[in-house]
Order: sequence, then C-alpha cells, then structure tokens
Amino acid sequence: MSEELNKIFEKVKLVFGVEDKNISDINMTNNDGENALHLAVRWEAIEAVKLLLREGININQPGDLGHTPLHEACSIGNLEITKILVENGADLFALTEGNPPFTLARFSGSDHICDYLAIEMKKTQEQDPHIWVRARIKQLKAEIQRLESRLETSS
Repeated sequence: MSEELNKIFEKVKLVFGVEDKNISDINMTNNDGENALHLAVRWEAIEAVKLLLREGININQPGDLGHTPLHEACSIGNLEITKILVENGADLFALTEGNPPFTLARFSGSDHICDYLAIEMKKTQEQDPHIWVRARIKQLKAEIQRLESRLETSS
C-alpha cells in the first residue's frame, strides 16, 4: 500500500474502531457494510476518493440499507465527488430503502446534482430501458438477505 493510502486507512481504522488491526484489504467494511470510500466521500476528501478509486475499491459497496458512496455524495450535495463517482462507474440506479441517488440529492436540495444525474440517467436508460426493474429486483434481494440474517442472529 502506498504511503498516501496508509494515511487514509489509519483514519478509517479509527472510525471503524479497529486501530489494532492490519488492513491489507482495500474493500474492508465496517459493521454497516461501509468501506473507506464511504468515509472519504463523507469527509469530502476529493484526493482520497480519487486515490481509493485508482486502487480499485468497490465503488458500489452497499452500506447500511444499500447506501452506496454515490448516495452519500448526493446526500451531502457534493457535485464534484458525484461526478468523479459517476465517471468511474458508480451505479446511478442503486436503491437504498427504495431511493436512488437522484432522490437523495433532491431531498438534500441539491438541484445542481439532480440536473447532472438526470442527464446521466437518461443516457443509461436509453441503452437499457429496463434498468429500473433490475435495480428494484436487486434492492429487494438485498433486503430479503438482510432480513434473513437478522432472523438468524435473533434465533
């Protein structure tokens, strides 16, 4: 791991509460399923986001209830990070509790992000008109899996 990446992961380890562990997996997640990219986006650390993407982190890692790094960027209203994520293959149609990133941008009052995402989503829908159906099926499967694991742990 590069020195820059090590610095990022030292912060991540503190937040994840695993200061004593050696992190060798860039896609390590916390108990909510979030990876370092979720945190870099939340911290609005643009250079860290770029570095993590260059290193191959899972850009579409679903965190709690399916919340991806793109959902996070849209929630906080950061257009620059949103563009970086989309340009690097973030799933525009990933659903968290039934909401795509566009809806979270709308909820946060980030009309500039909505304008950008609307154009990108239209391009994608022109190539795949059934993308919403597939996104909903994927979200429902994840919800079933989450509920099944809760059931298993409560037994």
